[in-house]
Amino acid sequence: MTVIRVIIIFLTLTLSLRADVAVHEGVLDGAPYKVAIPEEWSGGSVFFIVNGWRPAEAPHIADLDIEDPLVKRLLQNGWAVARTAFKENGVDPVAHTVALRDLRDWIGSELGVVENVVLEGESTAGTLVLRIAEKNPELADGVIAMSAYINLEDPESDDFLKADPKIPAILMSNITEIEAPVAYVTSALDAPVRPTLRPVLRPGHVNLNWVERWEALKALKTWFSSETAPPIEDGTRSVPQRQTGTRMENDSLINKVTSVNPFYGNALLGFHPDELKASGIEQGKTFDLKVNGKSWSIYYGESYSDVPLGEWIAFPNADDQILLARNHKSAVETAGLFVGSEVMIIRQE
Repeated sequence: MTVIRVIIIFLTLTLSLRADVAVHEGVLDGAPYKVAIPEEWSGGSVFFIVNGWRPAEAPHIADLDIEDPLVKRLLQNGWAVARTAFKENGVDPVAHTVALRDLRDWIGSELGVVENVVLEGESTAGTLVLRIAEKNPELADGVIAMSAYINLEDPESDDFLKADPKIPAILMSNITEIEAPVAYVTSALDAPVRPTLRPVLRPGHVNLNWVERWEALKALKTWFSSETAPPIEDGTRSVPQRQTGTRMENDSLINKVTSVNPFYGNALLGFHPDELKASGIEQGKTFDLKVNGKSWSIYYGESYSDVPLGEWIAFPNADDQILLARNHKSAVETAGLFVGSEVMIIRQE
């Protein structure tokens, strides 16, 4: 690393709310990063959560929630968990690969010896981690590509893939997007390391839960130790039951916003899909959402594409919460939502 690069590195150590975890965050050559490590971690395995495309105007931050169920499970099992926001939002496979390499090198020099690395990428980042498996296999020991965009046709495109990974690669995909991952795995029969597929039997795009992601990692670790690729397997799993805190007033269901996505403007609502069904709210119909004294009519469907651009949509996600969105618009900004906002769902007659 050059002297100039060293000068522009900015590092802070943020004390975690959990005594058993330390969170390091800062900026490497213009790329914000965040790394969580278990107590007394001095080296070992590192799991990179790689984000996909984000709008240019979206916040340029490395978001990593140590209370996320998958992150908690990783930390409890001795993994360091890392995230970079890259030098800028958008899609730039070359620059993004450099940012991942820089962060891996920084972890190795500042926190402990990096013994093995797994890259998990969603959507365009799924494409990125497959590209790394093909072009830069020294950067990781294995990759998990979730709902990756697969381009096997245009060699001039930045997202072109040759289907010749040189390290273990697991492709996860919702059933409605299974065709392209199947094409990749089929085209890679003579690859240096033949990839495998874990379809998830529900519709959507990156509509995967934390248990499914954890099980994919376990399959990858078994692959490392056995040096034998796992067979194609149904990756669909259920999440544990949870207390929702939903209450009923007259014919209305009331709960809160549990999280907001600052990049795409979506929100997660604490309701369980079974609660809506028990109240007579079925997928394929609409309900009224009331929040902050205002009301919107929401189509209750299966995925974003169920409604035209700009229209409201809600659907159960893989973690058994209700995702609220406007197709290619910000539901959070429109409705003034924040974590803890009280929301009311009313069945339409």
